[in-house]
Amino acid sequence: MRKGTKFTLWILGLMLAAIFINFYMNLYSFAYALITVLLLAFTGWGFLAKLKNDVRQHEDHHKRMHDSAMDDMDRYTR
Repeated sequence: MRKGTKFTLWILGLMLAAIFINFYMNLYSFAYALITVLLLAFTGWGFLAKLKNDVRQHEDHHKRMHDSAMDDMDRYTR
């Protein structure tokens, strides 16, 4: 596994453990705050993944259109 993945899994595990411990100790507001932090982190992660995918899709489309235009010019000038 990559180093970043291990780090992320450790943080996720510690957050889940902290949530369960806080519910066990009747500290509900802190447990719900940790759940909110997890939800915000997953939402941000999903947003970044979608943004990265959109950028790659745009670059691929631009490259395809540029390559086809160059091919058309090569066929026309031959």
